Amino acid sequence: MTEQEEHNGIIYDSGERPEQEQPELQLTKEEKRWVALGALKSALLIGSVYLIGGGLLIGLLLLVWT
Repeated sequence: MTEQEEHNGIIYDSGERPEQEQPELQLTKEEKRWVALGALKSALLIGSVYLIGGGLLIGLLLLVWT
């Protein structure tokens, strides 16, 4: 059974906290920019893998069929 804690008469499982107690993430302008650039970089990386894989597949099919 999980551990439970009581807060203002409400029982929560361990790991759960009411929303007002959850810490808010405060990012600076520069940190937000780095997060956005990281997301763009990962999207481009994933997209390039699909493009390269598709290109290789098309090339292989052209070699087989011609």
